[in-house]
Amino acid sequence: MAMLPAMSPLPETAAVPAPADRSRPAGFDHVDTWIFDLDNTLYPASCRLFDQVERLIGAYVAQHLNLDAEQAHRLQKQYFQEYGTTMNGLMLRHGVDPHHYLDFVHAIDVSPVQPSPTLAGALAKLPGRKLIYTNGSVAHAERVMDRLGVREHFSDIFDIVAGNFEPKPKQSSYRALIERHGIEPARAALFEDLPQNLEPAAAMGMVTVLVRTDSPWAQAGRDAAHIHHVTDDLAGWLVEIVDKLPPR
Repeated sequence: MAMLPAMSPLPETAAVPAPADRSRPAGFDHVDTWIFDLDNTLYPASCRLFDQVERLIGAYVAQHLNLDAEQAHRLQKQYFQEYGTTMNGLMLRHGVDPHHYLDFVHAIDVSPVQPSPTLAGALAKLPGRKLIYTNGSVAHAERVMDRLGVREHFSDIFDIVAGNFEPKPKQSSYRALIERHGIEPARAALFEDLPQNLEPAAAMGMVTVLVRTDSPWAQAGRDAAHIHHVTDDLAGWLVEIVDKLPPR
């Protein structure tokens, strides 16, 4: 994951709370759709799963384009910056089959992710539907969710394929998610580890939650006004939120 291209302005929507309002538990009383990013959000970034993915991305670029490791790494980062994902760059510039790419880069060991009964219990108590929204694949998401023990609590996975290979934070991806699931943005919350991926959601009227990590790609914009709530521990934080929500 990385810094992504600048986005064109979104239509004017509901006002976004300033950073001083981030910790207000009442900010979730109205939410009936809970949307979660997958990697480095649903599980701790300390699991380093995405390190494995990044190595496989580099290997894929090297093998497909016949480059050495250093050249592949540079191109990998260049395409990420220019196209939002390395995959999009490979698709547009080299005609890569995105399904083959996704299968290759997600062939990782998910055992570092530990089952989380705390997270599962909090998700079970959240009122309303829960969705996964990922720039990865459904198959990858399912493996991670099974490892965490939370798959049963989610009604669907909206992946990069469902978004027509348009990644977050492109506006078209969010709109496709909203249209597919009939989401009312003003009654939704999005949880993400990348600050820039929360900006379109806030502009549409969603409550936003930043799950902080030490990833260098996740540092810029951490204090931006479009981030309403911040946590270092998703599972523990959700437990507190659930306890403060009024009965429905």
